Amino acid sequence: MKKESLEIAGYAVLPLQLPDPPATHYLYLRPHEPRIPDPDSARSLFVVNLPIDTTSNHLRHLFGTQLSAGRVEQVRFEDVPTKKRSSAPTAAPGNILNSKKRKRVTADDLQNQLDQVELPSTWGRQLQKSGAHAVVVFVDKASKEASLKAVYKAAKKNITIVWGEGIEDRLPPLGLERYLAHERLRYPDRAELLRTVNDYMTVFTQVAEARKREQARKAQEPDDDGFVTVTHGPKLNSTAHEEELKELVEKQAKKSAGLEDFYRFQSREKRKERQNELLRKFNEDKKKLEEMKKRRGKIRPE
Repeated sequence: MKKESLEIAGYAVLPLQLPDPPATHYLYLRPHEPRIPDPDSARSLFVVNLPIDTTSNHLRHLFGTQLSAGRVEQVRFEDVPTKKRSSAPTAAPGNILNSKKRKRVTADDLQNQLDQVELPSTWGRQLQKSGAHAVVVFVDKASKEASLKAVYKAAKKNITIVWGEGIEDRLPPLGLERYLAHERLRYPDRAELLRTVNDYMTVFTQVAEARKREQARKAQEPDDDGFVTVTHGPKLNSTAHEEELKELVEKQAKKSAGLEDFYRFQSREKRKERQNELLRKFNEDKKKLEEMKKRRGKIRPE
């Protein structure tokens, strides 16, 4: 390959050899620079013109083994939604609300978990459209830079890279076998299907209950003037709203803190009550002292 064709419009050009039928295919790569940067953009490559049979295994093998450059952490294909990564450990659907040691789980958290419940796939692999692109996320920035350098080096030295060579046994079949497998996958295992449906319905019920609790709690919160809007619904002292009532009482107590002596007459009454209480305790102590002296015989009746 000529030196001037190693890069086109800022993209590094990597020639690949497709095995069947034999043909030359070109990948175009550059550092990923989205308009809105994300935490992974600094260690990612933007890859264009993927072969239609591309899988994440292909790209992991290309950068990790065939180019011997960097380790791939994740591949984000075009038009394929990626699930959000969560730092918190994933709990079982039935136990997510039962753990008292964990932070309160909101309805939005449960909704995110509900969105992640999916039916079994009916295809062994997802085919890409012509000219598709993907974002390849490496484990670190050094791996990304080493991979990009390896691409330039392979193109400059005309190193032959056969697409998918060495991982044929790890790839889902194509051709007739692909559609035969699809026909089998259309009827998933009964136990697996039942588990998926049960998980979905369990989380769905939890989402509905969490929404009701949040609505009930908001309905009982006083406004800025201290008034609570009366709405038609279940009684406040029901078991379902016990937790919300406790939070409401605590919140109201915090708001009322420091307002006990707001008026002067309240201060006078409190001082008077305090004086009466001290006087009563003094008389009680005096009476107890006289009784103790009588028992010791120090005071004799006349």
